[in-house]
Amino acid sequence: MVRVSRYLFANIVLAVCLSNAIPSVLAAPDTGKAQWREAAPLPYKVQEIYPVMYKRYIVVAGGLSPDVDDNRIGVSDRVVVYSLDNKQWFEGPRLPEPRHHPMLVVIKDRLLAFGGFTIDENVMWQNSTDVLELVTNPKTTQTDSQHQKGGMTGNWKKIANMPTPLAETLGAVSGSQVHLVTGRSPLQSEQNSQWRDQTDVNTHLIFDVDTHSWSYGKEVPTARNSACSVTVKDTIFTIGGRTVEGGNLATHEAYNMNSETWQTFAPLPEAQGGIACAAVNEHIYVFGGEFFDNGGGVYSNVWEYSIASDTWQALSHMPKPRHGFGAIATEDGIFVIAGALEAGGNQTSNRMSIFLPSAHFSN
Repeated sequence: MVRVSRYLFANIVLAVCLSNAIPSVLAAPDTGKAQWREAAPLPYKVQEIYPVMYKRYIVVAGGLSPDVDDNRIGVSDRVVVYSLDNKQWFEGPRLPEPRHHPMLVVIKDRLLAFGGFTIDENVMWQNSTDVLELVTNPKTTQTDSQHQKGGMTGNWKKIANMPTPLAETLGAVSGSQVHLVTGRSPLQSEQNSQWRDQTDVNTHLIFDVDTHSWSYGKEVPTARNSACSVTVKDTIFTIGGRTVEGGNLATHEAYNMNSETWQTFAPLPEAQGGIACAAVNEHIYVFGGEFFDNGGGVYSNVWEYSIASDTWQALSHMPKPRHGFGAIATEDGIFVIAGALEAGGNQTSNRMSIFLPSAHFSN
């Protein structure tokens, strides 16, 4: 349930250029420190996604959705892309099969999807080892009209297998390598179809996109799932999350990909899992998440973390708090994408908002 921004441009982590045509401002919930704006809603309601910036598109793949069938929640194979130029959503190439929690990563101008959960005999928690790549066909005549309007064509191809099934992980890129840290894997290889078959792991896998080979990095100090992460200056900051046995965590650990060492930093002010985060100019913003005690609910605070001072502050509140969603930082703001308005599989949303911390963005 982790949602990660991971595309770099200029000073802003994970940034791409947008035009200034952004819809009207929502009422700010606090003292002018930040603003929220509405953006085009997704074509379908979805949660448990890992959106990514690919070229000039925000890409959302799979997830849990009430729009799959008549059930309250189902597993989707849809891929939708938001054009930063046209400010519209388009259908993209569908996944080979329905899948939720696939970790999307962009590396060397390639879009990959790692693991996640697929359906096995109508059970929706089959933890996968698949590594998929989207092979785009920008000149396909059959869909030229869609492409010219801002869509994306192509197909997904399986290019590798992970050494172990892995889902609800965190992804980061360094050179030709993809780092996958923490998440959930099956307790036993022969049992892998139910949620109860999975356990939190401190796995650190490294995939070389040039050779399609795997190696192991230094293990994560704290095994967990449903955390969020950003990468700033070759350091992966991993924040929050939860464990099945212990509930939500405030844990904040970072891995330097150059020195290959882990370090502990100031914890999140509140233990939260199912969160999303993005980074702008060495500040990290953490959104949402869910809790299940006292009847359950969704966190509304937006936390700002200063890397320089190793301190947190509450900066804003989400107008519509969510969990199981994504956050992507751009030059014009942080896109907060889809998710659910209630804990668990309830009130799944197609909402997309833009968050503007005033310290870094002007109107």
